[in-house]
Amino acid sequence: MKSWQAPVEVKVVAALMVGLPVAWALLDLIPVIGAGSGLEIFRIPALALILGGVVTTGLVLKLGSARIGGLIISVVFALLHAFLLLGAALWWNKLFSGLSFAGYGYAFVLFNSMPLKRHILGVRA
Repeated sequence: MKSWQAPVEVKVVAALMVGLPVAWALLDLIPVIGAGSGLEIFRIPALALILGGVVTTGLVLKLGSARIGGLIISVVFALLHAFLLLGAALWWNKLFSGLSFAGYGYAFVLFNSMPLKRHILGVRA
């Protein structure tokens, strides 16, 4: 199996864009199983996973629009988690929202890093 030849920063961004929504969906299993909540609770994590998967696919294919899309997505979901952090009642939701806010903020920083720009643009960066 051929490994993906990319800088570590690109792999970290890809892991954050896919891993954070997966962890969010797993955290949302608690109210579904415990309180009998509906499956509508998975709409936003599923949207985040789809958009993160599109950005990650763009990074793998070295598409320039993946960087711009990733910047926008990371800002939107970082702000969403900041508001969820302020409005959460349970401590583990506050902890997760704070960590997700930091994760999306770090992804935003990495989208602006030179190794990611070189990965996408090549010598023109």
